[in-house]
Amino acid sequence: MKLMTQKKIKVEIEKLATICNYNLKKSSECTEYLKNRGISESIIDEYMIGYFPQNISRLTNYVDFDLLVSANILKLDMTSPYAIYNYLIIPIKNEYGEYEGISGRTLMDDLDRSSLGIPKYRNSSYHKKNVLFGLDKSLGNIVSKNKAFVTEGYFDQISLYKNGIDNSVAACGTAFSKNHYLKLIKYCDSIYFIMDSDDAGVIASKRICKKFREGPAKLFFLRCNENYKDIDEFFSKNTNKDFFKKYKIYNPCD
Repeated sequence: MKLMTQKKIKVEIEKLATICNYNLKKSSECTEYLKNRGISESIIDEYMIGYFPQNISRLTNYVDFDLLVSANILKLDMTSPYAIYNYLIIPIKNEYGEYEGISGRTLMDDLDRSSLGIPKYRNSSYHKKNVLFGLDKSLGNIVSKNKAFVTEGYFDQISLYKNGIDNSVAACGTAFSKNHYLKLIKYCDSIYFIMDSDDAGVIASKRICKKFREGPAKLFFLRCNENYKDIDEFFSKNTNKDFFKKYKIYNPCD
């Protein structure tokens, strides 16, 4: 398998993302899913959300085969879990707008995917602990407002962004890391965390609080006084003004 420079890898991932985005109209299931989640065509195009190609041999005419294999997008036998299960594609960019990888979401219901051992999200191989989803769009606003909102999921960040909270990012399918923290404190003095309301989200908030509370940034943790599992679900029934009224600061380290 040939070696590729980081620049070449990013170029090939961009080709894949462009093909997936162009391909989206071929999947009524994906377009209906996005519509039901309130994702407009302009947001689809801005985030380059797409549908993974079903014709793998044709895909490799345009995107380097070795790159697709090394990034765990294709297998050597020319099959891909992205084509079968995780075909709604969310491209991942770094703060400079360069493509780092992709995340594929399955549209199977939770019971079916659990019984088959299919993850809700499948991420290609890249340095997840170094990348914050949405930072390419929010960086200028994080600097000008001197604060950042951090969420768990891709659609949580998209929900904040499309509802006017444009200084937000999400961890890329991994825990909020030291590298994530060091990256953000270069741009702002205050970080607001909005973790999911489930047990995993509560544990994540406690971990972040204990790990980074002695650092130079001011840390704040927000939770809603109503029962929503995450920020995306909250915005399906609420507005920007509701967010600032209903999400309150609390201390998870208590």
